[in-house]
Amino acid sequence: MTAPNTGDVDPQDSASSEIKSYATGFFASLLLTVGAFAALMSDLPTTWKIGLICGAAFLQIAAHLRHFLHVSFSGGQSREDLLLVLFSVTLLVIMAGGTWYIMSDLSGRMHQSGGSGAALHDAAPR
Repeated sequence: MTAPNTGDVDPQDSASSEIKSYATGFFASLLLTVGAFAALMSDLPTTWKIGLICGAAFLQIAAHLRHFLHVSFSGGQSREDLLLVLFSVTLLVIMAGGTWYIMSDLSGRMHQSGGSGAALHDAAPR
């Protein structure tokens, strides 16, 4: 594995430890995905299901950052890498929040009652 922001290969890390990290991340992600599907298919209350799925999603993000992207949460990680992750999270929050706002506003506009169409229907002669 290379040191952060350098091309230097760390002699302490070998190919077997790299493969072990990928395998650990893969199986952790697989278990979290299966756990989220199991929570969805269970007879738990909806709020518990949402909580469990969100918790599994958060843990899966952490597993991907640690095992696949090699972003360490310890002090050894460079500041630029941390800023890159925070900027990416900020962009995702803006995109998801904007989409949520637009869709909820559109839903509210589509389901308004008492619009001009209802007034025209009531005024028509019979």
